[in-house]
Amino acid sequence: MKKVFIAIVLATLSLGLHAQTGEKVIMPKMGYQTEGERFLIGVEGRYSLTENIRLAPGVSVLFPNNNTTGLDVDVNVHYVFPIEGGFSLYPFVGGAMLNNRWSDNGNSDSWTDFGFNIGAGAQYELTSNGYLNFEFKYTFREGKDPAYFTLGYGVRF
Repeated sequence: MKKVFIAIVLATLSLGLHAQTGEKVIMPKMGYQTEGERFLIGVEGRYSLTENIRLAPGVSVLFPNNNTTGLDVDVNVHYVFPIEGGFSLYPFVGGAMLNNRWSDNGNSDSWTDFGFNIGAGAQYELTSNGYLNFEFKYTFREGKDPAYFTLGYGVRF
């Protein structure tokens, strides 16, 4: 699985590396995780490697539900398709580290899982320096596979 993931990332990064743009974005976001039925807040950084390919690391805190809190860390690679009128769509793949902690009446347990992300997103340009973003992500991991819906606002700098 690791070799397949590395091969996909390297193949994606090798496409058109001559057109680097270097655009940087910080994006606060909020959303919902289906598996644990938890709300989340997070932040994602985005760095454009080329005109269409960008690297997107992020971290999200999942609010407690059933005495379980979470901290997810992702690194994804997006391929952006610009559409007319400031609208863009992008599929993505990446990796995830999902950390969870359960505690109740003095008892506690924590665990970390690693997974493979696949998803898609849309962004709509609101200003020259900012855009509204919606994303759906599915994380494949051992056991349950969570899906995420997030809404964010990207700020370019």
